[in-house]
Amino acid sequence: MAGTACSTGGEETGGSGSGGGGDNTLVIGSAIEPGSLHILRDGDDGNELINWSITQPLVERTSDGFEPVLAVELPVQDETDPKRWHVKLREGVTFTNGEAFNADSVKENVDLVADPDFASTINGVEVFATAEVIDEYSVDLITKEPDPYLLYRLSTLRFIPPKASADADAYAEKPIGTGPYEFVKWDKGQRIVLKKNEDYWGGDDAQLDEVEFRFIPEAGARLAALDAGEIDMATSITPEDATRVPQVIESDGYAKTSLIRINLDMPPYDDPSFRLALAHAINLDSINENLMNGQFVPAQCQVVPPGEFGSDDSLETYAYDPDEAKRLLSEVDLPADFSVKMVSTTGIQLKDREIGQAIAADWEAIGLDVDVDFLASDPWLDDVLAGGPKTSAKGPGPLTYIDFDHHSNYAQRYTSRVLDRTNPLATIGSAYPEIDSTLKTALTSEDEAEAEGAFQELNQLSCDDALVLPLLYMPDQWGAATAVEYTPGPGLVNRIHLEDVRVNS
Repeated sequence: MAGTACSTGGEETGGSGSGGGGDNTLVIGSAIEPGSLHILRDGDDGNELINWSITQPLVERTSDGFEPVLAVELPVQDETDPKRWHVKLREGVTFTNGEAFNADSVKENVDLVADPDFASTINGVEVFATAEVIDEYSVDLITKEPDPYLLYRLSTLRFIPPKASADADAYAEKPIGTGPYEFVKWDKGQRIVLKKNEDYWGGDDAQLDEVEFRFIPEAGARLAALDAGEIDMATSITPEDATRVPQVIESDGYAKTSLIRINLDMPPYDDPSFRLALAHAINLDSINENLMNGQFVPAQCQVVPPGEFGSDDSLETYAYDPDEAKRLLSEVDLPADFSVKMVSTTGIQLKDREIGQAIAADWEAIGLDVDVDFLASDPWLDDVLAGGPKTSAKGPGPLTYIDFDHHSNYAQRYTSRVLDRTNPLATIGSAYPEIDSTLKTALTSEDEAEAEGAFQELNQLSCDDALVLPLLYMPDQWGAATAVEYTPGPGLVNRIHLEDVRVNS
């Protein structure tokens, strides 16, 4: 994975770069239409796709580390109080509605996402306690515990104008930010249009005057539109389509780990023998070769991909061994009418239905009855977020299929979402209380070697007892016309910086 726009060698069957939108207009065929454009309240892939060039963070994560955006320099941790971070803000920045960006607006944003009643879905904001205004362009961020990963978290926290967003539902229809593009209109079910921010504080580097996000949920229809020159870029292409498009735009490194999350409080899923039986029954090589065109990598028995902070290169992929799976299953006392139940999506995550069906067939081959519920986005999110403030459900189902995406620190995000019982979204429940001290070391230690060792210890336990079932390490791939130039940063291509896109005439 080169992390750059690259020719695949496929037949260049279309994609003139005109996109049917006229001069200096880029048309992106999107698989997902957002349900909301409130980036702080309702963060999801569709929302981020639109908002990433409208709203901005204090700091941005790059392939080389971090760089300041709305901050003048990277935030500095206080020498005596590790829960306090000093931030110097960029002066002269305004939101496109005229509201000033300053320490007061930063405090209001931080206090908003820190409020549990607001129920932000942004990963990591649970660490914030408050912010303190020092002067107009100086602010201190206060965390509940020492947090060495704050820069990662800040890279996903976008800032919005407090007055204009006071009516959250109204703001969710018409977002406002400080970025190089601004919202124009949303034709529900059809498209969202942005225009270049002519008064952008960062200068006039953006080439595109207008960007249209056209909602085309079916992958084949997006490919056809790209071939016909009706769109310039197509999100979330399939591995087969990656060999057919004029050009593939690929994430810088692995963008996602597909996995099966397990509710560890629910019998028989609370039994390690049962979970390991499920793991050894899945033929990951077959799924990768037959469904993913062999383009991805069967995951080691850890969510964190190789080369990422906290990964353990010594861990191996669960061996496909149906006989061992049957042996482990014989150790488990299952009710006579027991059925494995898993929740997944259909047409939302890459090859979600096909992967769910393949896994179900593998489990049925070892003698299990399997029921996979393929859901639309909203009911699936109810399960993913179950136990948290965004849903009234008492807890998640036994198994949930998730393409777990990566933008902030992978190890921190995974452990927080799965193993940290203080996080209401985690699925560990009351199991494994002995890991709590190790988890706290991993998440709060200022000693990098100590923290990484703690993450690796957690990965080893997760592997030994199958606390989660990692499936494939995957890049994120878009199709594009030959004329398009764009080099993504870390994480999903979905978090696209439109000011960096070029279309050659």
